Amino acid sequence: MKKTLSVLFAVLLMVSLVACGEQNTGSEENSASQAPAVSASLSSAPAEEPASDAIPESAHDAASSESVKPGGTLVAYFSWSGNTRRMAELIAQETGGNLFEIATAVPYTDDYNELLDIAQQEQSEEARPELNGQVENWDSYDTVFVGYPNWWSDAPMAVYTFLESYDFTGKTLIPFNTSASGGFGRSLAGMEESAVGATMLEGLALTESELEDEQAHITSWLEELALNR
Repeated sequence: MKKTLSVLFAVLLMVSLVACGEQNTGSEENSASQAPAVSASLSSAPAEEPASDAIPESAHDAASSESVKPGGTLVAYFSWSGNTRRMAELIAQETGGNLFEIATAVPYTDDYNELLDIAQQEQSEEARPELNGQVENWDSYDTVFVGYPNWWSDAPMAVYTFLESYDFTGKTLIPFNTSASGGFGRSLAGMEESAVGATMLEGLALTESELEDEQAHITSWLEELALNR
């Protein structure tokens, strides 16, 4: 009887040891399978950019107020729809010139039909709308591009305000223009009269359809003038 109990006890002890071993092994496997998940969540966290990489606002201000080297090029433009602005940006890019927007102190309406009436009235009154801002270091520019849309076969009156606000003596004036089909209209005569002392070179007028290939037109024009860098 004692022998039988001893055998039974030994069997029970072996079963208990096997069960404990399997439990420990399963616990280790669970721990191992969870570890990569923790690593993955850490690696997916975005890296923080160093504060030293940020450009202080004062640096931007200083860059915009730097003096212009003598013989510089200015690309001034008046734009209502954005067409003339795009031309100006391409010209500045090809010549290395600085951009200047001819903007009125009181912005024009966004309503096209209302704008037509305002433009016509300003022409009939030969108005000179007040401008917002002025060109810094004007004397440093030798070449001045002036761009504008065709309004009633003429330049917007704000362009004449700009031309009459500066001394163009000894400077080269180059017009550029956007229109539905009218080109410069009668604006060139008005520009010559307003920009006293300037030497005017051949300008570039692009119609609505030509604007689709404006880069090629601008490049060819500047090459003829020997003004692209």
